[in-house]
Amino acid sequence: MRLEKIWSVGLILFVVAFFNIADAQSDAQLVESQVIININTASVEQLVTLPGIGLSKARAIVENREALGHFEDLASLTRVKGIGEGIVDKLKQHIVFE
Repeated sequence: MRLEKIWSVGLILFVVAFFNIADAQSDAQLVESQVIININTASVEQLVTLPGIGLSKARAIVENREALGHFEDLASLTRVKGIGEGIVDKLKQHIVFE
């Protein structure tokens, strides 16, 4: 009887912990999906928060922007080495051109 109570309590704690972790992950995904960044003023640190953009691509974006000027639209991002149609598609709902 006592062992059954221990197992029951343990199972309840496990289920509660599992759902709390799942909620935290979906909250993090929601926050990530709502990020909107001005590509023409963003720092490297801000750019790496975008989907598909790591440190090297973020640096390349900033260097390209400084060398050639502001990006006018999504297509102009492809002038950055390593950014193609796939990355642009991931970025389109996360960036603005101001």
